[in-house]
Amino acid sequence: MAGLDGFALRRWRKAGVFGADAVRRVERLLTDLRDTRSNDATAPDWALQVLARCLEGDPVAQLPSAVRALLEHGDPHEVVTAMAVVHEAGLPWLTPQGQTRLEHLMGSELTFVPREMRPTLTEDASGAFAAQYSLRHDGLAGLSPTLCARILPWAPVGIVDDLIDGGVVTKDGKPWKARSDAWERDYLRARLAPEQVDQETAETLGWQEYLRRRSFLDGEHADAVDGEAADLAGENGGETDDDVYGLLERAAEGDVGAIKGLEYLLPRYLVLRLRQIRDGALTGSWPAEIVADRGLWRLMAALWEPKAAVSPRRSTFHALSALRHAYDSICAGDLKRARAQVELLVGHVQADPGQRAEAWNMSAYLALLDENLDGALAALGQIGEDSPRTAHNRELLERRRTRARNDRTHPSNPYLELGLPHQSPFWKQRYRDLRREFADDREEAARLNRAMRRIQQAEQQEDLSDFFVLPLDADAFRLPDDLPVTLVPPVEPLPRRTAPRHPDDVETVRRRALADLLPTLLNAPRRPDHQHRTTS
Repeated sequence: MAGLDGFALRRWRKAGVFGADAVRRVERLLTDLRDTRSNDATAPDWALQVLARCLEGDPVAQLPSAVRALLEHGDPHEVVTAMAVVHEAGLPWLTPQGQTRLEHLMGSELTFVPREMRPTLTEDASGAFAAQYSLRHDGLAGLSPTLCARILPWAPVGIVDDLIDGGVVTKDGKPWKARSDAWERDYLRARLAPEQVDQETAETLGWQEYLRRRSFLDGEHADAVDGEAADLAGENGGETDDDVYGLLERAAEGDVGAIKGLEYLLPRYLVLRLRQIRDGALTGSWPAEIVADRGLWRLMAALWEPKAAVSPRRSTFHALSALRHAYDSICAGDLKRARAQVELLVGHVQADPGQRAEAWNMSAYLALLDENLDGALAALGQIGEDSPRTAHNRELLERRRTRARNDRTHPSNPYLELGLPHQSPFWKQRYRDLRREFADDREEAARLNRAMRRIQQAEQQEDLSDFFVLPLDADAFRLPDDLPVTLVPPVEPLPRRTAPRHPDDVETVRRRALADLLPTLLNAPRRPDHQHRTTS
């Protein structure tokens, strides 16, 4: 090669190679192609023969066609290497359009390719040139659906992610169907149509956000905030580091402090629903879809403090709230409010049987406090099922009616006077707390002391027969433990896991575009003009 003379250089011009440096570059390229293709059954014999003839010192005009034929069956890396030689050596092997395209693909500077110079849909069969051009010019959003359909089957996942972020690939086109790899199909479906993903797929993808949501809906709640976190929450104005599902769990338990955190994490339309829940507590009125979500009842009950008797006819939630309101009023000693509420409850004929029994039992207790024993017995008679506790109350009333008024014990249940259900094991602690609270109220202190002595005496004698049992069944007053499903945000698309415009992905697209550019090689070199680059 070092001894190239003018005669040899003139012979190489027939093959479209001008200048000693260009000849050396081409000879190295041809040698590499010959060595890698000599045992390749798919390599055309005529092309190998042309390479051999050129390397033996007899270059011919068919060289560009031979190189193209070998590269069409070669590795994309070989295409890049060959096109780099064509570009850097300034070989006139390309059409004017091919030269412009090659300059764009191989040049380091950003170049503009006129529309008339860009490949047609037939030439750009895979859409690689259009994809590469759009990547370099930030024009992915302008790609047509036809081009996207060509790009999807082969492009690196990172490029597909770029197309998704550019808004040109959407779930309507179901792009995952174009991929052959199962993981990639699942990944693209999770990115675009997360509602179609199942738990097994999410586990395969390692999609923790989906799995966290699924475990929450399956009732596998996160652990409650521990003491240290609770102390920290107090210092930070009630905020904790809970995720949205931890906060939803707290809301389901009736923790109004979770509302503030949820307002930061929930999507806008759910924040508006959350505010409807909070605002509805001002009047005790909520939209039907909110009332229908039993998982919200604890939060609604915690927010709402009824100012008057609640109509149980409004909804099942209001019926339960009315029952609880009547019981709380009895425990608070507000008998006037309790009577008003119980009157509405016993008039609610469509009530749940268990709640209806509790309402009549409270009616009987209020009548007992007035020493209206006949009225109390009549109220118990409205209870359909005669449970052991109902029978106990009836026997207490019958026994009390046989005694002279002055011989009767105090009619109240002392547990209820302490604000606890009948026979609660926590009465001593409750008594001590109330005594501290009313330390300066002599009348209230006397009432509390009387209740304490009655409980002590009854427990010592192991005889609670003079205490009216209320409630009959505490479960009738219990709020449901359901999840607040109407506040659970929808499945969000899986965030992309590839780097935008990753160099390796861009290089893959460029190689594909170069391979598609091969048909623009001529069968014979064109004559260089005065503007053509040559290397001497």
